[in-house]
Amino acid sequence: MRLLLFLTSVSLLMAQPRTPPIENEYVRVVLATDKPVDKPGALHEHKQNRVMIYLDSGDIQIKYADGKVDNQHWKAGDIAFSPASGMHTSQNVSSKPVRIVEIELRNQGSGEHGKGPKAVLDNQQVRVYRATTPPPAGKNFVAVNDKTADVAWDKLPEGTGSFVIVELK
Repeated sequence: MRLLLFLTSVSLLMAQPRTPPIENEYVRVVLATDKPVDKPGALHEHKQNRVMIYLDSGDIQIKYADGKVDNQHWKAGDIAFSPASGMHTSQNVSSKPVRIVEIELRNQGSGEHGKGPKAVLDNQQVRVYRATTPPPAGKNFVAVNDKTADVAWDKLPEGTGSFVIVELK
């Protein structure tokens, strides 16, 4: 009986959606694993701009409601800006899962260009770069360890090495 209760509890916990590691008035961070599938996922849309950090290599096919198809190839460590988009499906057409750190941006940003390490991405909402130290005080940011997928708000996650810094404007 105890074993049955334990297994039931474990299966309920595993079925529960994971709480985003960071969610506040500025960002919502989602740790996604896009598994290979034979058919595209459900039709959906993203209403907010996002910064995507690809932890694994893979191929993803996006099909938009208007018929447009976007075949994407990502390498581990790639970073991309994904603007809010219309209705579409997504399908991992690779042979292995692709882990992605998705940072949904909730504010439009000031558009001010920051100074510091060379940016991988710099636009109206964010400045994204790799660094071993946090940005200057007073800057809101998400830091991502792209080896472990650990994320932190306004500080560096535990560990050493280079971090992807997503500095909000």
